[in-house]
Amino acid sequence: MTLRAVTLLPEPVCVSPDTSLWDALRLMLDKRVNHLPVCDGGNWVGLVDINDILGELLPVSARGDHGLKDLRFVGDGVPLMATHFKDLQDKPVRSVELCDLPTLDEDTPLLEAALLLHRHVRPLPVLTADGRLKGMLSRRTLLAHLISKAGN
Repeated sequence: MTLRAVTLLPEPVCVSPDTSLWDALRLMLDKRVNHLPVCDGGNWVGLVDINDILGELLPVSARGDHGLKDLRFVGDGVPLMATHFKDLQDKPVRSVELCDLPTLDEDTPLLEAALLLHRHVRPLPVLTADGRLKGMLSRRTLLAHLISKAGN
């Protein structure tokens, strides 16, 4: 059985690489999701993660592997982070490193899809034959499908 048999719901909401990080964040909060597919003209580009946006609110000196590990000396960091919200309005989604994920197609066997989902922490894109995003496959969606087919 392949991914053609799996219903990918809800329909994916794509953002463009030029969408502001602010608009992407608002959409994530409104849809209650942690990731949004990024498409250019309907074609898959990558995935923007809510953690990428959270990182934009942190001081530059704290970002990355070798940044400050402890920010307790700052005290109440809310005003500091809040000042960065306006910066999100001017930064496009393309300004953060988009998640580069393996892509699936409609003919991917379910076992292969399960293996790839197991190896990656994010949902995976399912593309049509012409490279357009059909939907995102999550663990929850795949497991629900498998349970329904197993009769449990």
